[in-house]
Amino acid sequence: KACTHNTTGPQCERCLPGFHGDASEGTAGDCRPCACPLTETSNSFSPTCSLDASGQVSCDRCGDGYTGRTCERCASGFHGNPQVLGGACVRCECSGNVDVGEAGHCDTVTGECLRCLGNTAGRHCEVCQPGYYGDAVQAKDCRVCGCDVSGSLSSVCDVTTGQCSCRENVTGLTCDRCQSGSFGLQSQAGCRACGCNQSGSVSESCDEGGRCQCLESVSGDVCDRCSRGYYDFRANGCTACTCDVTGGNCDPESGECICPPHTQGDTCDRCETGYWGHDPITGCKACGCVASGSSAPQCELTNGQCPCRGEFSGRSCDRCGPGYHGYPACSACGCDPTGSDEKFCNATLGVCDCLHTGECVCKVGVSGRRCEECVSGRFALSAQSPDGCSSCFCSGLSSACEEQGGLQRIARSPALLSLVSQSHLQGVVSGVHQQGGDALLDTRQLNSSRLVGPLYWRLPPRYQGPQLLSYGGLLSYIVTFYAEDGSGLSNQEPQVLMRGGALRKHVIYTDMLAPSNGIGELHNIRLTEHKWKYFNSVSEKSVSRDDFMSVLSDVEYIIIKASYGTRLQQSRISNITMETAVEAESDEGEVARLIESCTCPPGHAGLSCQECAAGFFRQPLSELSSKSQRSLFVRPCVRCRCNNHSESCEAETGACQDCQHHTSGRSCELCAPGHYGNVSGSISDCSLCACPLVNNSFSPTCVSEGGVGGFRCTACQKGNEGRYCERCSAGYYGNPSLLGGACSPCGCRWGSLRPLCDVLSGQCECKAGVKGQSCDQCDERHVLQGGECVCKYQFVD
Repeated sequence: KACTHNTTGPQCERCLPGFHGDASEGTAGDCRPCACPLTETSNSFSPTCSLDASGQVSCDRCGDGYTGRTCERCASGFHGNPQVLGGACVRCECSGNVDVGEAGHCDTVTGECLRCLGNTAGRHCEVCQPGYYGDAVQAKDCRVCGCDVSGSLSSVCDVTTGQCSCRENVTGLTCDRCQSGSFGLQSQAGCRACGCNQSGSVSESCDEGGRCQCLESVSGDVCDRCSRGYYDFRANGCTACTCDVTGGNCDPESGECICPPHTQGDTCDRCETGYWGHDPITGCKACGCVASGSSAPQCELTNGQCPCRGEFSGRSCDRCGPGYHGYPACSACGCDPTGSDEKFCNATLGVCDCLHTGECVCKVGVSGRRCEECVSGRFALSAQSPDGCSSCFCSGLSSACEEQGGLQRIARSPALLSLVSQSHLQGVVSGVHQQGGDALLDTRQLNSSRLVGPLYWRLPPRYQGPQLLSYGGLLSYIVTFYAEDGSGLSNQEPQVLMRGGALRKHVIYTDMLAPSNGIGELHNIRLTEHKWKYFNSVSEKSVSRDDFMSVLSDVEYIIIKASYGTRLQQSRISNITMETAVEAESDEGEVARLIESCTCPPGHAGLSCQECAAGFFRQPLSELSSKSQRSLFVRPCVRCRCNNHSESCEAETGACQDCQHHTSGRSCELCAPGHYGNVSGSISDCSLCACPLVNNSFSPTCVSEGGVGGFRCTACQKGNEGRYCERCSAGYYGNPSLLGGACSPCGCRWGSLRPLCDVLSGQCECKAGVKGQSCDQCDERHVLQGGECVCKYQFVD
């Protein structure tokens, strides 16, 4: 039968679509219409709804443009109010100027477009935004106005034509140029009228500087006066002067012939006193010499230079000269050129400028009002140093140093050179000839199978190891080569390579132009860091002073290039010297500069703290962390580890020397032979062995041993035995425990029963009829017969 009360199903057990509730109650109000969001048909936007467990109604088929549990609000891209009777959601209209896939591109209630694209604006993105113009709806070509900031009243233009609002006397679509008859477009002022004199100008227009185009006889920015050589300004121009004597110059009003300004003489060919630069048309210019700075008012006639006093300069002597400050007083700066920043110095005059305060501008490593002293941590003010003063190297252990005096430079020459390559540094001798102090390479005799790449001369061992005293000196040599072709790849290889360093090894190089084929060339290489670079490094930066000094502190090798050109035939190196500093023996010779003398921390010695002081040795590498090994230049020096039994040790290994208090061993950790004890740092650690008495000892050695007695003798001499060699062995007798006592062999002879004797008296056990300590005599009434003592009465009848 037909179900009523908005129900359906075989037993009318369900609510019809569009209704919700529990139809099993059997009442007329079991199924109620869905409110999506209102129950009125005009405002119900879901054909079905459902009742969840919590009792809330959820509309489950909201129409396009609706969202929410009861379809009560508009979805993204739609707008309206579904909760108002007759209200609905309609699609937003944004003229195609929004990203419809972007949520929130329009207001879901008012429909106003919120995220306009393409420089558009308006409720529906239907116009170009301020500062743009064009067609926002059809062509969608909104372009920036581009109004000139100087010539326009604002950045906004006509939205259709793009015409900007121009200032006075300004024109153009973007107000970027002056109107005819105007010039000088300036910010917020527009253009100024040219003001050209109509009688003297060709037109009313002028150039960017406001200068009008004048008639031939007229001049002036606005063409309002006669040109030189003309007079009597009128509507049709000016009249030409008739003045040959004055170079065509006359009074611009009357036409009377007069000399050009500040000239004199019958033909106006000289400058008046105090003027210079004669020109037949414009006359002469004033010298303008400042009286306080110049020695005379007249300047040079050709260039206008006034004669300045010593402390002044400038064409008019109106400023302080080089090395002076505080115009007009101009006091001497007094800056030391050696320590002053080169940008403030005049190398020709040998003087340096200072600031207006009179303070000199110093190099990085220099201080003092006159730049005359080194800053802390630096030493040796020198023109050779770009920083003025060198930084204290001190092997990285100190920052306090000064320049070592009393040294002079001497040049050392190597005796023999070996031929090597970068990859094979051991050297070969075939093809190498020594001629006096020269070394000659003949490639025809060279077996170079082991040498790959460019060839180098290697300096001998005396140029290895510590070379810090060579810092600042010169490495000099003359190189000559002969090749089929003077150019080649080998010319690009570094000419001098040096490797060294105590903890971290560096390979550094210096280079210069390759010599010419067949022409000897002298090279003088300064042994400072400034022109050396890191070999095989991407960076082209110069070697740091610390790294350069580190290399010199322990040089592994120095090699000088022998290979140049292509198909080398011969190479010669001569006049090789390398300077080093030594104690000055006389006033003659070059003084050695730039050698540091450091204040070293305890345990370190040497000019650069590169050595260990007496009583110290190099700390073993095993005790240094990897971080320390990367940051240190040398292994630190630590006190000798000799258990308080010595104050000296070998500087590199730490092996103790001259162990005292009867000790021995690498660390004085053992008792010397003939002594025993446990070494713990006390003066009485080791005692003399008593075997068994100190003054009656029969073992040269003993060892410590626990228990009563504390030691055991280890080398009892023959005949003695016992822990302390205190008793005699079998076959010996005596009492070594008594002063002067010793163990002697028993010496039992033919008459003894056994070889052993009494251990104290030495008395042997004699056979019958035998007597004597050694059993070597017959008793009374006995005679020796057949090796036996027999009674002599046995033979009486």
